Amino acid sequence: MTKDELIENQKVERASCSEAIKNSTAPKKVIVAGAGTGKTFTFKELLRSNGSSNNLAMTFINMLADDMQRSFGDIAEVKTFHAYCKRILHAKNGKVTLIPFLTKIIEQDAQALGVDSVGFEDRFQTLDETTGQIAFYLERGDYYDAVSFNDSVFRLYKLLCSEPEIVPDFQQIVIDEFQDFNALEVAFIKQLEQKGNILIVGDDDQAVYAGRNASPTFLRELCESGEYEAFELPFCSRCTEVIVESTNAFMESAEKNGHMLGRRQKRYECFVASKDEESEKYPKVVTATCSVGSVVVKYVESVIDSISADEIAQSWKEGEEYPTVLIIGPKHYLAAINKELAGKFPQMVLKTSSEIDFSILDGYELLLDEPNSNLGWRILGGLLLDLATGKRLIEDSRAGSPIRDLLDVKFVTDHEIVLDFIKFLAEGPEIDAELEAGIRNIVGDEYEALLEKYLPKKEEEKVEPDKSQPSILLTSFVGCKGLSAGHVIIVGANNGSIPKDPNKIDDVEIAQFMVALTRTRKQCHIVSNKWLVAPYGKGGAYNPPFTRTEFLGWIPNELIEDKGELSAKSFK
Repeated sequence: MTKDELIENQKVERASCSEAIKNSTAPKKVIVAGAGTGKTFTFKELLRSNGSSNNLAMTFINMLADDMQRSFGDIAEVKTFHAYCKRILHAKNGKVTLIPFLTKIIEQDAQALGVDSVGFEDRFQTLDETTGQIAFYLERGDYYDAVSFNDSVFRLYKLLCSEPEIVPDFQQIVIDEFQDFNALEVAFIKQLEQKGNILIVGDDDQAVYAGRNASPTFLRELCESGEYEAFELPFCSRCTEVIVESTNAFMESAEKNGHMLGRRQKRYECFVASKDEESEKYPKVVTATCSVGSVVVKYVESVIDSISADEIAQSWKEGEEYPTVLIIGPKHYLAAINKELAGKFPQMVLKTSSEIDFSILDGYELLLDEPNSNLGWRILGGLLLDLATGKRLIEDSRAGSPIRDLLDVKFVTDHEIVLDFIKFLAEGPEIDAELEAGIRNIVGDEYEALLEKYLPKKEEEKVEPDKSQPSILLTSFVGCKGLSAGHVIIVGANNGSIPKDPNKIDDVEIAQFMVALTRTRKQCHIVSNKWLVAPYGKGGAYNPPFTRTEFLGWIPNELIEDKGELSAKSFK
């Protein structure tokens, strides 16, 4: 078959796959498809084909929800699970405040009250109501008039079971990333099946989330249930031929080595019409082994410097923007690269995931909105009172009395003064020394943070990006989900890093590495180093030498261009 014939055949088959999904009258549909195969485009086509805007699209990843909103916000309500649940609960019960750190508060309450404080999130995610922990959490959440992420889904799920009319009917519901759902989210979707035609999309090879009780098994079971008509999207229009071939070989090796048991077999082919030129320009996955971590930085710099002006401009194309470079790896590698290269590449951004925590500023924020907020006063009391007094406050609140009424009058008065001061700051005033001293006496070390948060800021002139320079994003193996870039550089590709233990490889690690590989639009570099760098800025000796990741042996040699072992002298 000639290349022209292949291209024509692929075009015909791709159109046929899309039409089959649009024309199917099955109320329940599922698509299991690989990275870059046009799932979002298929969503849009299906939603537009029904001639209605009464559609719902949901995922649990904020970034993917934003992408869907941009793609088809005019023809569907687009929400994350938590945002949708909050909206419906608000309509049902009045104002509902979503508090990301609520679980930490309730864990502290449980410790003070002698209730098991371990595993609240696990109980929700696995729908385990046998211990009484869920009931305790919901009781405290009601007292605080607040919900967090998992309990918001649980609350709406329970309401749907008894009051299905609480959620309206839809013409079409689409659900993305089903491979990363847990038992609670699966049960919630089971209830949504009654509210309209439903299309579920996922890829069990891309199940990258550990620690939230998610499992690709739920997607596999759904496909095998017989309740859903199954479809495929076999053609990848994101990745070059070598990336697709490497991905297929990598997953086949995973299975041969006894991993990814039960995975769904799927066709995954490069859509030649879209990728022919780039496939010819970048026919290999590039690998390199650097002597030490600092040489990894030098290597990354050299790759970025080699990107042409045309490719940089292409990554900035209006309406189709993507990072010119995506650097994926462990956080200490990313921190080192960002520290050394951000000055040279000003459009370099380090994407970090901060731990959810809270401070007295969160308490003030709640009290500015509602002066009697139990949660607001609970935060202030818990952080500023001594342990014995704070414990007694929680114990006394169990009877349902407002926390404000349980606090010492002077404590309440002092912090009402701070609230008045915050309102005063909105005027942008000069603050005299006596006033500053008084507020500092109440809030202590949080004074500067309070000013930073509430003093009006001068409106900064918006700086337009320099589109002649590359955009560079640094992120983790989990954080790269939903992204793509012209050039992908995977760093820290060592045994001991990914996988952590080559003798005990976890399926999640396989999925994470494969997802990183398939973010690539043009070329992928996989960079190992003989020595694992110490956490940046911590000092101390390097760790013992690590070998190149076991995963490189799962990609055929003929698909790889190996740069060999590199030292600092390689870049002089």
